[in-house]
Amino acid sequence: MSTTQLLVERQGPRATIILSNPAKRNAIATATARNLVDTLIQLDGEQDIRVIVITGEGECFSSGGDLDEFLSTVDAGGTQLWETGEPWQRLFSVIPTLSKPVIARVVGPAMAGACGLVAACDFAYCTEGAKFGSPEVKIGLFPLFILPALLGRLGERHALDLALTGRTIDAQEAYRMGLVNHVATADEIDTLVDQLVKTFTHLEPATVRRGKHAFNKISSVGLIEGLELARGLRPAFMCSEELRRGIEKFFAKKEVKA
Repeated sequence: MSTTQLLVERQGPRATIILSNPAKRNAIATATARNLVDTLIQLDGEQDIRVIVITGEGECFSSGGDLDEFLSTVDAGGTQLWETGEPWQRLFSVIPTLSKPVIARVVGPAMAGACGLVAACDFAYCTEGAKFGSPEVKIGLFPLFILPALLGRLGERHALDLALTGRTIDAQEAYRMGLVNHVATADEIDTLVDQLVKTFTHLEPATVRRGKHAFNKISSVGLIEGLELARGLRPAFMCSEELRRGIEKFFAKKEVKA
């Protein structure tokens, strides 16, 4: 399957979305952002797919938004800017709503909007040579659409650091900040991503769906409201068939060991 500057590969329970615009370092045009949202929603609805991976073609994850398109909108009016912002708003808000885990596989630079995309993904694995940054401030702009994802993933200190200085960070600093889960060699990254995919294929899809929903709801509020949400969400887990099957498997294993 292919769409504008996107490729989709299916391999068993895994679907991989490839940002494919190598002539522009896999830059993401507005049309691509719109197609990416539609593709994510489509894959989330496919029963055979358990995990979605997003990566870039070649040795670059993505340079961010399409510079040529950006320059063409500099003098646009407020109405046009509002309308063209809609796909970007949807892109950075859709991943938390999906029922399936989304993994960013980052090789090379992930800059500007692409850095925000990495932050928005549920998990992120990168190679040692990966670079991250949000340099918009250097040209008089500010990374508005990716800011909520950066804040949620990095916290206020680190998010403000990247957004207001525009500096580029390497893979190890991204790991220390919490932007990525693991830093791997180029030879290791696919093995590690495959292992994570395999982990989810061994879990109940409904439990993963409920767990991701619960995590995103609770993490977006304070302590007291979070505990209220936890209390309200608990029956969905406690009364599920998945829990009953899990308990049966657990005690069956204990009997075998005994």
